Amino acid sequence: MSRAVRSYVKRLVQKLVGQSDLRGVLRRQKLWLSKKIYRRPVSIADLRQQLIDLGVTPGRTLWVQSSWNEFYNVPLRPSDMIDLLRDVLGPRGTLAMPAFPINQNPDKVFFVDRAPVYTGLLCEVFRRSPDVHRSVHLGSSVCATGPNADFLVRDHHLTIMPWGKDSPFCRLGELDARMLGLGAGFNFMTALHTVECLLFDEVPFFRGVFDGTIRYRWQRANGETGEHEYMRRIGDIRPQRLRRYFGPDICVDAKISNLRILAADAKPFIERAVSLGRSGITMYIQPVPRPELFVSSKGP
Repeated sequence: MSRAVRSYVKRLVQKLVGQSDLRGVLRRQKLWLSKKIYRRPVSIADLRQQLIDLGVTPGRTLWVQSSWNEFYNVPLRPSDMIDLLRDVLGPRGTLAMPAFPINQNPDKVFFVDRAPVYTGLLCEVFRRSPDVHRSVHLGSSVCATGPNADFLVRDHHLTIMPWGKDSPFCRLGELDARMLGLGAGFNFMTALHTVECLLFDEVPFFRGVFDGTIRYRWQRANGETGEHEYMRRIGDIRPQRLRRYFGPDICVDAKISNLRILAADAKPFIERAVSLGRSGITMYIQPVPRPELFVSSKGP
C-alpha cells in the first residue's frame, strides 16, 4: 500500500470514528478489554521473582521502558516500583530509563533538570528522584542512577547522532545491560535506533532517514549552560516487522496476569539489529528500503 493510499485510509477512518488519534483510541479500547479479561492481582513477591528470573540481578545495569497503564493489577505506586527495581539491583546496580522531553521546541531553552517526559509515568517519577542524572538531549534524553549512571549520560550532548557511539543507548551495549519492557513490548525498544546511527557512514539507506540537524540551547539547575546540535530523524517505522528475527536467544517474553514483560541483553540485541540492517532488513517503510541502498559504501 502506497503512502498516499495509507494517508487516505487513515483520514477516512478518522472521519468515521470522529477521532484524530486513532492509535490512542485503539490503545484505550485494548486496555478496557484487557481489564475485563485479566483480573488476577499480581503479588509483589511474584513480580520480584519474575524480575530475577528475567535477569534483573544485583550489580547489573538495567534499562526499563514501561507503560504504567498496564500495571492496573500491580498493587504498587510508581515510586514503589522504582524502589523494587533498585532493591533487586542492589547498591552496585544501575537503573536507567528514557526521559524524552514533552516539549522539543528547539527555539526554547531545554531546562534539563525540570523538563517533564512523555515516556510514561514511571519514567517521570524516576526523573524527579533526587539522585538521578539526566543526559542533555532535546530529542532522546536518558535518566540513570547508580555506579554506571555518569558513564551512560555524560557525553550525550557531545554526539551528533542521537543513538550512536557515546550515546547512552550504545553504552548500554558496552555494559551489556539488561533491557526490560514492562507493559511495553518490542515496538518500544529504543535500542533499535542504534542501527541508523552506527550504519550511517557504511550503508547509504540509513543516511536517508535523517534530514538536517536540530540545534538548541540547554541549561541545568546549577546554572551550567550550552548548545547542542544533533541529526534530525525522519521516516516511518514499523519495529514489529523485526520481531521474528529476535528469537528466545535474544528476547524473552513473560507474563504475570495482564502484565507482559520483554527482556533482552543490550549487546546481542544491538548486534543482531545492526546485522539485520547491513543485510537490508529494517524497521523502516519510509524511505522505501530499496535493495540497492544497502550496498556497503566501504571498500573491501
